Amino acid sequence: MVEQVGALGTAPYSARQATYDLRRLKRKGLIVKLAHTHRYQLTSLGRRVAVLFTKTYGRVLAPGLSALDPRLPEDVIARSPLTMAWRTFERMLDGYIQAQLIAA
Repeated sequence: MVEQVGALGTAPYSARQATYDLRRLKRKGLIVKLAHTHRYQLTSLGRRVAVLFTKTYGRVLAPGLSALDPRLPEDVIARSPLTMAWRTFERMLDGYIQAQLIAA
């Protein structure tokens, strides 16, 4: 299992880290250890949390972050209130930072 999880990320993933992660998930009630095995199973709460995170990513995070992509064409930006608000925020923040650097 450690090799499979380690292949998902760029940082090394040790057996110690896996033990720590499993222990925390177990304490939170998201998984339970199956007796006399080295296997774990999702609890009802764990399944609901996983569905919540999956739906949140698919419906909120991914579309929201893609709307903030600086490479978006201008016609797409003009149709998205989120993108326009983000661009305005970036301009205001850049102006504030520049003003603070000049004042210093």
